[in-house]
Amino acid sequence: MDHDINQLGDRLDILLGRFGALHDENIVLRNRVAALEGENRVLGDKVEAAREKVSSLLERLPQE
Repeated sequence: MDHDINQLGDRLDILLGRFGALHDENIVLRNRVAALEGENRVLGDKVEAAREKVSSLLERLPQE
């Protein structure tokens, strides 16, 4: 019986260790996603600004 309880305790320790590692990794990944989403917004804004400039330049070209 004591052997079973010790074995269960060992398995629980492993499970808790894995849980902690996955929890930490999840935090890192969430932060990375947030950073990439912010970068994506900035790049999207730059693309939109470039699109507006090109559109403005095209409107100023002489018509044939």
